Amino acid sequence: MTRYLITISGPSNEAMADLVRKYKIQVFDHGIRYSKAGYLVDAIAEPDEIQLLEAAGYYIQRHEDIDEIGKARQKEVAKGNRYSQRGHSHGR
Repeated sequence: MTRYLITISGPSNEAMADLVRKYKIQVFDHGIRYSKAGYLVDAIAEPDEIQLLEAAGYYIQRHEDIDEIGKARQKEVAKGNRYSQRGHSHGR
């Protein structure tokens, strides 16, 4: 299932702690920030988790599909063995 990098906004420290305790959301260990929008934390969540959090009163800002980013980055990785000894003379 698709996973998204998200920012979650909640009304209190207690609500933010519930993200892990009650909802089992995978939050980043960057600490909780505070802004005019409330308490903020970055996390990774699937669409059904996002819907559950929104229904519980959290505001969710979706950033990117992390699975798509991972697939794109894997395509950037060179194919073949970069440690191959072919074409190199090492005096042996």
